Amino acid sequence: MTTEQTTVTRRRPAPEDRRHHVPARSWSPQSPSPAPAIALITTGAHTGCPLVTADELGVPVAGWTYCGPGPDGDGPTFADTVEAFAQADGVGAIAACVDVIGTDLDGRALMRAAESAAGAGRPLVVLATGADRVIDAVLRQAGVIRVEGFDQLLDCAATLARFPRPTQPPGPVRIAADSAGAATLLADLARRAGLETEDAGDAPDIAELAARPGAGMLLYAVTETGSSGEWTAAALVEAARESTTPIGVVWCSSGGTETGYRLILQRSPEIATFRTLTNAVAAAKAYYDHCDHRFRIPSLVEDNAMAGVKARQILTSTGGPGTVRKRDTDPAKGLSESQTHQLLRAYGIRTPREQLVTSAAWAVRAAATIGYPVVMKASVAGLPSASAAGLTRTNITSASQVRENFKDLMDSAGRQGYGTLDGVLIGQQITGGVDTMVGIRRDDRFGPAVVVGVGGAYAEMLGDVAIRVAPFDTHQARRMLDELHCLPLLTNVGSDLEALADTILRVQRMALDLGDVLEGFDIAPLRVLGRGGGTVALDASARLIVR
Repeated sequence: MTTEQTTVTRRRPAPEDRRHHVPARSWSPQSPSPAPAIALITTGAHTGCPLVTADELGVPVAGWTYCGPGPDGDGPTFADTVEAFAQADGVGAIAACVDVIGTDLDGRALMRAAESAAGAGRPLVVLATGADRVIDAVLRQAGVIRVEGFDQLLDCAATLARFPRPTQPPGPVRIAADSAGAATLLADLARRAGLETEDAGDAPDIAELAARPGAGMLLYAVTETGSSGEWTAAALVEAARESTTPIGVVWCSSGGTETGYRLILQRSPEIATFRTLTNAVAAAKAYYDHCDHRFRIPSLVEDNAMAGVKARQILTSTGGPGTVRKRDTDPAKGLSESQTHQLLRAYGIRTPREQLVTSAAWAVRAAATIGYPVVMKASVAGLPSASAAGLTRTNITSASQVRENFKDLMDSAGRQGYGTLDGVLIGQQITGGVDTMVGIRRDDRFGPAVVVGVGGAYAEMLGDVAIRVAPFDTHQARRMLDELHCLPLLTNVGSDLEALADTILRVQRMALDLGDVLEGFDIAPLRVLGRGGGTVALDASARLIVR
C-alpha cells in the first residue's frame, strides 16, 4: 500500500462560503450524550480510576457495581453481577476491572455468565491482574475480550456498545487519515493485530469513503488541529449519520481539549473516538473478535456412547491378553501403554499397528506380521513415558534384533523394579510428520480441559500450548492451533491440520466421558502427517484419580 493511496481528499475549496462547516447542532458540554452506555464492574479499591478515565474519554456509564465480599462476607459474585448487567436496560457493553479473576472462582458460573452476556448482545470486556492460562482460555472461548489498561478497557467497551451489531460477518477495516504517514502507520498496526485491512484508495471525500460498501469498519486518523481538525471532525460526524459502516476516529493531537475532539467527535453517538492508534486498533480487534464469536455456528461435540462404555471396560479390566505378572490395580499406578492405546482406539484415534506379546517367539511373529522396521516398548502400568525410562527400542529390522531387545526390555524393567509389566508392545515404526501433543488436564474450577502444543512431550516445557475447557466445538479446536507460536512448523510442511483438530475433539470427548476417573491424559508425541495422512498417537500415558 503506497502512501499516496492512503490520504483522503476532503474537497475543501478556498472560498469560505463553500467550506464544510461544523453542523449547527449544539455540541455543548452540558448536553446529555445520547451514545449507548457501558456498565462498569470492579472487584477492588480502584473504582475511581476507571470512572475518571470514562469521564475523560467521554464514555457514558449507565451504572457501576462493586462485587466481592461485603462487610458480612455475602457480597455479589463477579458472575452474578455480569449476569445482572447482561439483562439490564440501557447497557450496550460491560466493562469489568477485576483484581484476580481466579480467586475463589466458581468457574462454571463464570462461563455461564459470559455466555449470558454474549447471548444478550452485551459484550464483556475484562481488565484482570494475574496470569492464568486456563482462565485466559475460558474467556476467549466464551467471547470475552481481555485488555491491558484502564483506557483500553473503556475504549474497547465503548466501541462495542456504540457500534450496532452487523447482520453478517463484517468486511475488512478501511484505513484512512488526513496524513499519509498516519494512515500507513495505522494500517501497519492493524495488520500486525491480525486484522484484514483495505486502503482508502482514491476516495474523493469522507462521505464517499464512509458510504462505499464492503468494509466492516472505517478507522480514520486526524492529525491536524485547529479549524482544519474541526472541519474533518464535523465531516466524519455527518458521514457517520448517513452511513451504516461503523466509524472510529483517532484524534492524534497531543492535547485533548480541542473543539474538534471534545465538542464534535465525543458528542457524536455514532462515532467511537480514540486518543492513540494502538487503542483504536485494539478496539477494532475487539469488535471483529466479538463478531467472529457471534457469527460462528457451534457444532456439537460428537457423542459416541459406545466409546464411553468401551473405555470404562478398559479402565476396569483386571488383565489383558498378554499379562505375564499379576497386575497391581492401585489406581495411583495409572495405566499401561497397552491400555492407553486401547482407550485411544475406542475413541477413533489412530495408533500404530501393534501387538502386545509376552515371549520372544511371539515377538518375532508379531514383527513379521506388522512389517519391519518396528518399535519395541515395555508396557508398564503407571509409567509416564517408556522412552524416558529407557524402555523403548526403535529401528528394529530383523528377527535376531527382536529376540535380543525383547530380553533386554524384560530385564531392564525388572532391574528398575516394575512389578506391573504387561509385556512388550511390538509396533509399526512411523516415519515423517511433525510431533505434537494433545492432553487432558483436570482444573478444580472448570473441570476437564484439553491442551495442545507442538513439539511432543516438550511442548508444555516450552510454554507454547493452547487450552480450552470442555465442552467446545470445531471452531475452538481450530482456534487453538492458530494460537500456537510454533504453528509454522506444521503449516510449512503441509501437515494435516484438519485431522489434528479432529483428534483434539476426540480427546475432548474422552475428557467429558471419563472426567470422574481421569486426572490427566497425554498423547506425546502425536505425529501429524502430511495433508490427508491424518495423525498417529505414538505414545500415551494416563493418570487416574485416586479416591
